[in-house]
Amino acid sequence: MKILVSVVGIGLGHATRSEAIVKSLEKQGDSVKIITWGDAYEFFKKKGYNVSDTGGYDYKGQEYTFSVMLNVLDSFRDPTKLKRDYYQFVKLADEFKPDKVVSDTDPNAFYYSHRRNLKNYMLSNLPTTINNYERIPKSLRTNDLMMQHFMVKRLMDFIAKRTHKIFVPSFESKVRYEENVRYTDLVIRKRSGELPPEDKLRIKMGIPDEFYLVTVGGSEIEKPLFGVLRNVLPQFKNKRFIVSSNNVTTKIEKTKNMIIVPFIPNILEYLKISKGVIAPAGHSTISEAICYQKPILAIPLRNHVEQLVNAALVEKEGYGSACFLKGKINPEEIKKGLEHFFAHEKEYQKNLSTCGLRGKGADEIANWISRD
Repeated sequence: MKILVSVVGIGLGHATRSEAIVKSLEKQGDSVKIITWGDAYEFFKKKGYNVSDTGGYDYKGQEYTFSVMLNVLDSFRDPTKLKRDYYQFVKLADEFKPDKVVSDTDPNAFYYSHRRNLKNYMLSNLPTTINNYERIPKSLRTNDLMMQHFMVKRLMDFIAKRTHKIFVPSFESKVRYEENVRYTDLVIRKRSGELPPEDKLRIKMGIPDEFYLVTVGGSEIEKPLFGVLRNVLPQFKNKRFIVSSNNVTTKIEKTKNMIIVPFIPNILEYLKISKGVIAPAGHSTISEAICYQKPILAIPLRNHVEQLVNAALVEKEGYGSACFLKGKINPEEIKKGLEHFFAHEKEYQKNLSTCGLRGKGADEIANWISRD
């Protein structure tokens, strides 16, 4: 069977989980074509997948803050770009002639499959975002955030009536079942058991001491977090940190309690032997931390509805803590968030050990698509 997989190209979160589904589909004998852009295109291209670039977009914002208005205004700079990107998508998809279409939250795939009368499946966290909006602290619900919630809800109402199935990988203990929505286990690149044991990994990487894994996200507006963490983490002198700067730095830097690297390609190996995770509140990062049973300090982008909900759910489920930023990214807020996280990590570890999430979502989704 020929399956087209379309992936949002911002950062690497969508790309890494879509890769897991692509691998499961190919393992079943399906032929897969990937369409994406940006960081995700480079990610799949370097790994040798059958992938094409459609252009796409990136988030617009200021200093770790998402803004709907800035993104809307940016689209007016070239009002024909979305149309050109869609026609490029159609050209590439028609050349492949898919039997089914899978979209990781890319509307182009939905519109294409709907017009070509093909079975289409969407992978999305947006139903979780919509259902848990009220968990975001009231003080953070700006007009921009309310607009995002409204737009996301309208989009999902429209898509749910026209798509074959929406898959929602979820770490909620209780979910709301809706028509056309199927909740699955979390989607991660590799399960912990697929990697070597921790003691062998420590020998292989030469890391005998406990450490916390720190990542700063894949989009441009997430990168300012690195500068703040770089100054705050050394204040915790009895903790050790390995930091992936997402190429903000160009060489390895070492301090008394911190190693900074431009990028960690084998990050799951580091995750497996880490004591915990400090990162933005992207769904893929949180999913992998949970499945590897690592407590997480989630630092959501200001004004980003999905990340704020993700962080709120991490706290609700007791898998870690959230550091909600009230204004511009602030070293004192980050420091307090770290102090709270370190004080409660044993409690988080206990909750993770009994949560039952093991990262089998990619196989669940691939099996459903192939047999449907």
